[in-house]
Amino acid sequence: MGTTYQIRSDILWPTDLHVPSRPPAIVYMDMFAYINLSDCATGRNNPTGYDVLLPSVRRARNDGRAVFPLSTSHVIELCDIRQAKLRRERVAMMEELSGFTYLLGRPYIQELELETALNDIAGVSIQPHGQPIPLIGESVLWGFGKQGGLVTNAPDPDAMAKHACEQMGIEPGAEPMATLNRWAERELLAGPEDEADPELLAAGYNPRVWRDVQEKRAEQERYLVGQLDIEPKYRQGRLRDVVNARELEIELGDKLNQMTTAMNTSIGKLLAYERTNLRDFADRMPSTRVAVTLKAAYHKNNKHDWTTNDIHDIDAMSIAVPYTDAVFADKAARDKLAGSRELAVFDTFLPRTPQELAGWLDNLPATE
Repeated sequence: MGTTYQIRSDILWPTDLHVPSRPPAIVYMDMFAYINLSDCATGRNNPTGYDVLLPSVRRARNDGRAVFPLSTSHVIELCDIRQAKLRRERVAMMEELSGFTYLLGRPYIQELELETALNDIAGVSIQPHGQPIPLIGESVLWGFGKQGGLVTNAPDPDAMAKHACEQMGIEPGAEPMATLNRWAERELLAGPEDEADPELLAAGYNPRVWRDVQEKRAEQERYLVGQLDIEPKYRQGRLRDVVNARELEIELGDKLNQMTTAMNTSIGKLLAYERTNLRDFADRMPSTRVAVTLKAAYHKNNKHDWTTNDIHDIDAMSIAVPYTDAVFADKAARDKLAGSRELAVFDTFLPRTPQELAGWLDNLPATE
């Protein structure tokens, strides 16, 4: 994959990240899977194999054999669905399978990985956070590094929540506060019925913000395509070095500078300006290893047209592949992941088809 050096087989797992014990298995499905499952469930469409996968994921979820957390990439990709009715159908399927649980976002996991990688350097000692930070949390806000859930100072939160539900025409059920929280999560994901509502726009609503950020990141990769065209030799043997260096600068630079400045040093000094040390530093961080592998694979082809969807995929896969048990990705991403020997260390199941994922789920052991 564009490298002439031997990538280390060992990984430095972040010490301050709490990864749940198994079972249940942690399964990550890309947005296309939720779209197809939703179409199958509503009868809108009948994508091949999803009539097999739909009952399988439901059984695995209901039996407690698997969990299906979402990611911030799902949230951002929902913004690209312009029809409110379609968004709500997708959100209904995501709610059913995930229960609105989310993987911690990539920037926050990267920070924890950076701390562990720096602590592995002689003479460096970054203090732990205290309590380990959970990989999976409740609420869309968890994906963005924030605690979710409605907060109230009411003396009786359930009474307050029941009243609020009744005012909005929501059946409060036996646990009104939980019902209200679930409603809020649903509305956050589904978004407004009318994105052009003048009151919303006046209040600052702008779904293009996410698209603009991702477009800027895609443009950075297009710029690298041009630079590699000027120096094509780097595509042949030093491509991973180039992508590693850019990943540390663009994606990790701010946090890395903040951490090393606090120690009155720099990453260059800590790594003795040795290329081998830089390679090991980057390749041993789980999410960075995956992101660099995918980016290097795309950059081998100078005709690849970088899109925001590539950025979504890389963000999602860089967390899902190291930290979950099975990843159902689109064909382009799946082929690159499966064909990269340096990612075999994660032992992540990468199904090709919905039927293959269904078979894997059905064979998961029952929980006690």
